[in-house]
Amino acid sequence: MRWAELRRVELKGAALLVALLVPGAAAQTSFLNVATGSKGGTYATMYKNLGDMCVGASFLRERQTTGSVESVDLLLSNAVSLAFVQLDVLKARDQIDGDPRAKEIRALLPLHQEEIHLLAKKPTRNFFGKVQGVTKFSELGGKKVGAWGGSVVTANVLRGKSGVNLEVDAFPDRGAALAALGSGQVDAVLAVVGQPAEWIKTLDPQTYNLLPLDIDAAKLQGFYQKAKVIYPQFGAGVETYSVQSLLVTRNFKTPDKKKQLLKYAACARSKLTSLQEDEGMHPKWNDVTFKATDWPDYK
Repeated sequence: MRWAELRRVELKGAALLVALLVPGAAAQTSFLNVATGSKGGTYATMYKNLGDMCVGASFLRERQTTGSVESVDLLLSNAVSLAFVQLDVLKARDQIDGDPRAKEIRALLPLHQEEIHLLAKKPTRNFFGKVQGVTKFSELGGKKVGAWGGSVVTANVLRGKSGVNLEVDAFPDRGAALAALGSGQVDAVLAVVGQPAEWIKTLDPQTYNLLPLDIDAAKLQGFYQKAKVIYPQFGAGVETYSVQSLLVTRNFKTPDKKKQLLKYAACARSKLTSLQEDEGMHPKWNDVTFKATDWPDYK
Protein backbone atom coordinates (compact mmCIF):
# COMPACT_ATOMS: atom_id res chain seq x y z
CA MET A 1 0.00 0.00 0.00
CA ARG A 2 1.40 3.37 -1.02
CA TRP A 3 1.86 6.19 1.52
CA ALA A 4 -1.01 8.32 0.16
CA GLU A 5 -3.47 5.42 0.37
CA LEU A 6 -2.27 4.55 3.86
CA ARG A 7 -2.77 8.17 4.92
CA ARG A 8 -6.37 8.20 3.63
CA VAL A 9 -7.14 5.02 5.60
CA GLU A 10 -5.68 6.60 8.75
CA LEU A 11 -7.77 9.76 8.32
CA LYS A 12 -10.98 7.79 7.75
CA GLY A 13 -10.24 5.74 10.85
CA ALA A 14 -9.65 8.87 12.93
CA ALA A 15 -12.93 10.42 11.75
CA LEU A 16 -14.81 7.21 12.60
CA LEU A 17 -13.25 7.13 16.07
CA VAL A 18 -14.33 10.74 16.75
CA ALA A 19 -17.87 9.98 15.61
CA LEU A 20 -18.03 6.99 17.97
CA LEU A 21 -16.52 8.68 21.02
CA VAL A 22 -17.97 12.22 20.78
CA PRO A 23 -21.79 12.45 21.02
CA GLY A 24 -23.26 14.41 18.12
CA ALA A 25 -19.92 14.71 16.30
CA ALA A 26 -21.19 12.86 13.25
CA ALA A 27 -24.22 15.16 12.99
CA GLN A 28 -22.23 18.41 13.25
CA THR A 29 -20.49 18.15 9.89
CA SER A 30 -22.18 20.89 7.82
CA PHE A 31 -22.05 24.65 8.13
CA LEU A 32 -24.07 27.45 6.59
CA ASN A 33 -22.11 30.30 5.03
CA VAL A 34 -23.15 33.91 5.62
CA ALA A 35 -22.22 36.71 3.19
CA THR A 36 -21.45 39.78 5.30
CA GLY A 37 -19.72 42.40 3.16
CA SER A 38 -16.29 43.98 3.60
CA LYS A 39 -13.93 43.31 6.51
CA GLY A 40 -14.62 45.62 9.43
CA GLY A 41 -17.82 46.94 7.84
CA THR A 42 -21.22 47.35 9.50
CA TYR A 43 -22.54 43.96 8.36
CA ALA A 44 -19.41 42.07 9.40
CA THR A 45 -19.44 43.73 12.83
CA MET A 46 -23.13 43.05 13.42
CA TYR A 47 -22.69 39.42 12.36
CA LYS A 48 -19.92 39.08 14.95
CA ASN A 49 -22.10 40.73 17.59
CA LEU A 50 -24.85 38.19 16.91
CA GLY A 51 -22.36 35.34 17.18
CA ASP A 52 -21.19 36.65 20.56
CA MET A 53 -24.76 36.75 21.86
CA CYS A 54 -26.14 33.57 20.31
CA VAL A 55 -23.74 30.74 21.16
CA GLY A 56 -25.89 28.36 19.13
CA ALA A 57 -24.76 30.18 16.00
CA SER A 58 -21.62 28.05 15.72
CA PHE A 59 -23.12 26.38 12.64
CA LEU A 60 -22.59 29.65 10.71
CA ARG A 61 -19.43 30.70 8.91
CA GLU A 62 -18.66 34.16 7.59
CA ARG A 63 -17.87 34.87 3.95
CA GLN A 64 -16.81 38.44 3.24
CA THR A 65 -17.89 40.08 -0.02
CA THR A 66 -17.64 43.37 -1.89
CA GLY A 67 -21.23 44.26 -1.00
CA SER A 68 -24.90 43.51 -1.53
CA VAL A 69 -24.72 42.74 -5.25
CA GLU A 70 -22.12 40.00 -4.79
CA SER A 71 -23.90 38.74 -1.68
CA VAL A 72 -27.21 38.36 -3.54
CA ASP A 73 -25.39 36.60 -6.41
CA LEU A 74 -23.80 34.14 -3.95
CA LEU A 75 -27.15 33.49 -2.27
CA LEU A 76 -28.95 32.84 -5.55
CA SER A 77 -26.17 30.57 -6.80
CA ASN A 78 -26.28 28.50 -3.59
CA ALA A 79 -22.75 29.50 -2.56
CA VAL A 80 -24.04 30.89 0.76
CA SER A 81 -27.20 30.29 2.76
CA LEU A 82 -27.63 33.74 4.33
CA ALA A 83 -26.65 37.25 3.29
CA PHE A 84 -26.73 40.79 4.66
CA VAL A 85 -28.11 42.99 1.88
CA GLN A 86 -29.77 46.30 1.03
CA LEU A 87 -33.49 46.21 0.29
CA ASP A 88 -33.13 48.25 -2.91
CA VAL A 89 -30.68 45.68 -4.31
CA LEU A 90 -33.25 42.92 -3.74
CA LYS A 91 -36.00 45.03 -5.31
CA ALA A 92 -33.84 45.77 -8.33
CA ARG A 93 -33.00 42.09 -8.84
CA ASP A 94 -36.70 41.23 -8.70
CA GLN A 95 -38.39 44.16 -10.46
CA ILE A 96 -35.73 45.58 -12.79
CA ASP A 97 -33.68 42.50 -13.67
CA GLY A 98 -36.73 40.23 -13.54
CA ASP A 99 -34.75 37.40 -11.94
CA PRO A 100 -37.38 34.78 -10.93
CA ARG A 101 -35.04 33.34 -8.30
CA ALA A 102 -35.36 36.55 -6.25
CA LYS A 103 -38.89 35.54 -5.29
CA GLU A 104 -37.43 32.62 -3.30
CA ILE A 105 -35.45 34.97 -1.04
CA ARG A 106 -36.91 35.54 2.43
CA ALA A 107 -36.13 38.07 5.18
CA LEU A 108 -34.86 36.25 8.26
CA LEU A 109 -34.20 39.48 10.19
CA PRO A 110 -35.18 43.03 9.13
CA LEU A 111 -32.33 45.23 10.35
CA HIS A 112 -31.30 48.90 10.37
CA GLN A 113 -31.42 51.77 7.92
CA GLU A 114 -28.22 52.33 5.91
CA GLU A 115 -27.42 55.94 5.08
CA ILE A 116 -26.40 57.14 1.63
CA HIS A 117 -23.07 58.96 1.90
CA LEU A 118 -22.16 61.27 -1.00
CA LEU A 119 -18.52 62.40 -1.00
CA ALA A 120 -16.71 64.91 -3.16
CA LYS A 121 -13.58 67.00 -3.03
CA LYS A 122 -13.98 70.48 -1.60
CA PRO A 123 -14.75 73.04 -4.34
CA THR A 124 -11.92 75.28 -5.49
CA ARG A 125 -11.73 78.56 -7.43
CA ASN A 126 -9.80 78.83 -10.66
CA PHE A 127 -7.69 81.78 -11.80
CA PHE A 128 -10.80 83.65 -12.90
CA GLY A 129 -12.60 83.11 -9.60
CA LYS A 130 -15.02 80.51 -10.95
CA VAL A 131 -15.98 77.76 -8.49
CA GLN A 132 -15.03 74.26 -9.64
CA GLY A 133 -16.56 71.20 -8.01
CA VAL A 134 -19.95 70.12 -6.67
CA THR A 135 -21.75 70.97 -3.44
CA LYS A 136 -24.95 68.85 -3.70
CA PHE A 137 -26.51 65.94 -5.57
CA SER A 138 -28.48 68.09 -8.00
CA GLU A 139 -25.23 69.52 -9.40
CA LEU A 140 -24.05 66.12 -10.61
CA GLY A 141 -25.82 66.25 -13.98
CA GLY A 142 -23.34 65.30 -16.69
CA LYS A 143 -20.74 64.31 -14.09
CA LYS A 144 -19.33 60.97 -12.97
CA VAL A 145 -20.16 59.27 -9.67
CA GLY A 146 -18.14 56.30 -8.46
CA ALA A 147 -19.69 53.46 -6.47
CA TRP A 148 -19.14 49.78 -5.64
CA GLY A 149 -21.26 46.83 -4.50
CA GLY A 150 -24.89 47.60 -3.71
CA SER A 151 -24.15 51.33 -3.92
CA VAL A 152 -23.97 50.98 -7.72
CA VAL A 153 -27.62 49.91 -7.72
CA THR A 154 -28.58 52.76 -5.37
CA ALA A 155 -26.79 55.34 -7.53
CA ASN A 156 -28.61 54.13 -10.65
CA VAL A 157 -31.99 54.13 -8.89
CA LEU A 158 -31.43 57.67 -7.60
CA ARG A 159 -30.38 58.80 -11.07
CA GLY A 160 -33.58 57.41 -12.56
CA LYS A 161 -35.93 58.75 -9.89
CA SER A 162 -34.34 62.19 -9.48
CA GLY A 163 -33.92 62.98 -13.15
CA VAL A 164 -30.31 64.08 -12.56
CA ASN A 165 -28.47 62.71 -15.58
CA LEU A 166 -25.25 61.62 -13.88
CA GLU A 167 -22.97 58.82 -15.03
CA VAL A 168 -22.39 55.90 -12.63
CA ASP A 169 -18.92 54.32 -12.71
CA ALA A 170 -18.73 50.92 -10.98
CA PHE A 171 -15.54 50.01 -9.11
CA PRO A 172 -14.48 46.68 -7.59
CA ASP A 173 -14.16 48.06 -4.06
CA ARG A 174 -14.03 51.14 -1.83
CA GLY A 175 -10.30 51.69 -2.28
CA ALA A 176 -10.59 51.87 -6.06
CA ALA A 177 -13.53 54.28 -5.90
CA LEU A 178 -11.77 56.63 -3.46
CA ALA A 179 -8.60 56.53 -5.55
CA ALA A 180 -10.66 57.57 -8.59
CA LEU A 181 -12.11 60.48 -6.62
CA GLY A 182 -8.65 61.52 -5.45
CA SER A 183 -7.28 61.50 -9.01
CA GLY A 184 -10.25 63.33 -10.51
CA GLN A 185 -11.47 60.34 -12.53
CA VAL A 186 -14.89 60.79 -10.89
CA ASP A 187 -16.53 63.88 -9.44
CA ALA A 188 -18.11 62.19 -6.42
CA VAL A 189 -18.41 58.83 -4.66
CA LEU A 190 -21.69 57.40 -3.42
CA ALA A 191 -21.59 54.81 -0.64
CA VAL A 192 -24.45 53.13 1.21
CA VAL A 193 -23.20 52.27 4.68
CA GLY A 194 -24.55 52.35 8.21
CA GLN A 195 -23.13 55.31 10.05
CA PRO A 196 -20.76 55.87 11.67
CA ALA A 197 -18.48 54.38 9.01
CA GLU A 198 -14.95 54.11 10.34
CA TRP A 199 -13.35 54.73 6.95
CA ILE A 200 -15.22 58.02 6.54
CA LYS A 201 -13.91 59.13 9.93
CA THR A 202 -10.39 58.80 8.55
CA LEU A 203 -10.96 61.14 5.58
CA ASP A 204 -9.38 64.60 5.69
CA PRO A 205 -12.14 67.24 6.10
CA GLN A 206 -9.81 69.79 4.52
CA THR A 207 -9.93 67.74 1.31
CA TYR A 208 -13.40 66.19 1.22
CA ASN A 209 -17.03 67.22 1.78
CA LEU A 210 -20.16 65.23 2.56
CA LEU A 211 -22.81 66.44 0.14
CA PRO A 212 -26.59 66.66 0.71
CA LEU A 213 -28.99 64.59 -1.39
CA ASP A 214 -31.33 67.40 -2.37
CA ILE A 215 -33.91 65.13 -4.01
CA ASP A 216 -37.64 65.75 -3.63
CA ALA A 217 -38.99 63.00 -1.33
CA ALA A 218 -42.06 62.64 -3.58
CA LYS A 219 -39.80 61.41 -6.39
CA LEU A 220 -38.54 58.59 -4.19
CA GLN A 221 -42.11 57.49 -3.35
CA GLY A 222 -41.31 56.61 0.25
CA PHE A 223 -38.93 53.78 -0.64
CA TYR A 224 -35.93 55.65 0.74
CA GLN A 225 -36.32 57.37 4.10
CA LYS A 226 -35.07 60.83 4.97
CA ALA A 227 -31.96 60.75 7.16
CA LYS A 228 -28.88 62.70 8.23
CA VAL A 229 -25.23 61.75 8.19
CA ILE A 230 -23.40 63.20 11.16
CA TYR A 231 -19.61 63.30 11.37
CA PRO A 232 -18.33 66.11 13.60
CA GLN A 233 -15.18 66.68 11.54
CA PHE A 234 -17.37 67.59 8.55
CA GLY A 235 -19.44 70.12 10.49
CA ALA A 236 -23.23 70.06 10.84
CA GLY A 237 -25.33 67.03 9.91
CA VAL A 238 -25.95 66.59 6.19
CA GLU A 239 -29.38 65.77 4.74
CA THR A 240 -29.57 62.45 2.93
CA TYR A 241 -31.70 59.33 2.55
CA SER A 242 -31.39 55.77 3.83
CA VAL A 243 -32.47 52.30 2.77
CA GLN A 244 -33.26 49.32 4.96
CA SER A 245 -30.85 46.42 5.35
CA LEU A 246 -31.88 42.81 5.87
CA LEU A 247 -30.42 39.45 6.79
CA VAL A 248 -31.96 37.20 4.14
CA THR A 249 -31.99 33.53 3.27
CA ARG A 250 -33.59 31.33 0.67
CA ASN A 251 -36.95 29.68 1.26
CA PHE A 252 -35.42 26.49 2.71
CA LYS A 253 -37.87 23.73 3.60
CA THR A 254 -35.51 21.09 5.04
CA PRO A 255 -36.75 20.62 8.65
CA ASP A 256 -33.32 20.65 10.31
CA LYS A 257 -32.11 23.69 8.39
CA LYS A 258 -35.38 25.53 8.99
CA LYS A 259 -35.18 24.80 12.73
CA GLN A 260 -31.61 26.13 12.88
CA LEU A 261 -32.44 29.35 11.08
CA LEU A 262 -35.60 30.12 13.05
CA LYS A 263 -33.79 29.40 16.33
CA TYR A 264 -31.02 31.79 15.31
CA ALA A 265 -33.56 34.50 14.47
CA ALA A 266 -35.41 33.94 17.75
CA CYS A 267 -32.17 34.30 19.70
CA ALA A 268 -31.37 37.59 17.94
CA ARG A 269 -34.81 38.97 18.77
CA SER A 270 -34.52 37.93 22.41
CA LYS A 271 -31.10 39.59 22.74
CA LEU A 272 -31.97 42.93 21.12
CA THR A 273 -31.75 44.94 24.35
CA SER A 274 -28.29 43.53 25.10
CA LEU A 275 -27.19 44.18 21.52
CA GLN A 276 -28.28 47.80 21.93
CA GLU A 277 -26.87 48.42 25.40
CA ASP A 278 -23.73 46.29 25.86
CA GLU A 279 -20.40 48.02 25.30
CA GLY A 280 -18.61 47.10 22.10
CA MET A 281 -21.77 46.43 20.07
CA HIS A 282 -22.22 48.31 16.80
CA PRO A 283 -24.25 51.52 17.33
CA LYS A 284 -26.57 50.58 14.46
CA TRP A 285 -28.27 48.04 16.75
CA ASN A 286 -30.03 51.05 18.29
CA ASP A 287 -31.91 51.52 15.00
CA VAL A 288 -33.06 47.90 14.83
CA THR A 289 -36.64 46.97 15.74
CA PHE A 290 -36.92 43.66 13.81
CA LYS A 291 -40.26 44.89 12.49
CA ALA A 292 -41.65 43.50 9.26
CA THR A 293 -40.39 45.10 6.07
CA ASP A 294 -41.47 45.29 2.44
CA TRP A 295 -40.16 41.81 1.67
CA PRO A 296 -41.58 38.33 2.52
CA ASP A 297 -40.47 36.89 5.87
CA TYR A 298 -38.92 33.47 6.39
CA LYS A 299 -41.40 31.35 8.34
